[in-house]
Amino acid sequence: MEEAGGVLIDTSVLVSKKLGTVLGLREPLYVTPVVILEYLNWVIESRNMWFTKGDTKRAEGYERLVKLLQGLLEELDVEVVDQKLDIVDLGDIVTLVLEREVDPGNALNAVTAKKMNLKVVTRDKDWEKLRDYAKEVILV
Repeated sequence: MEEAGGVLIDTSVLVSKKLGTVLGLREPLYVTPVVILEYLNWVIESRNMWFTKGDTKRAEGYERLVKLLQGLLEELDVEVVDQKLDIVDLGDIVTLVLEREVDPGNALNAVTAKKMNLKVVTRDKDWEKLRDYAKEVILV
């Protein structure tokens, strides 16, 4: 299932102030359902933490972030890619998690990047252990 390639935007970039770095990339941009799930978890955990601390204004800021996600991805022309993982991929994912000690989300995305011949733009040091799964790892 090798496609033309492109760049997978990792969650660590999506939640950072480094998202602007993808603007200069002249390749198709992708996120996976895993990236969206991790982003949503980050927003909700952050929102809940600030509500618990009594900072309603900051909590509501995180709510605005999640509401803006769709428009941001559309503006950047980012496509949500179908990961099309199968049972054989599961073995590879488990091996990455257990033997390379990477986050399960990164393992899922690594297998997807390899299958689709994608570069990965990230701030996550886990990708140092996954370089052989991406066409190129771009650390920002």
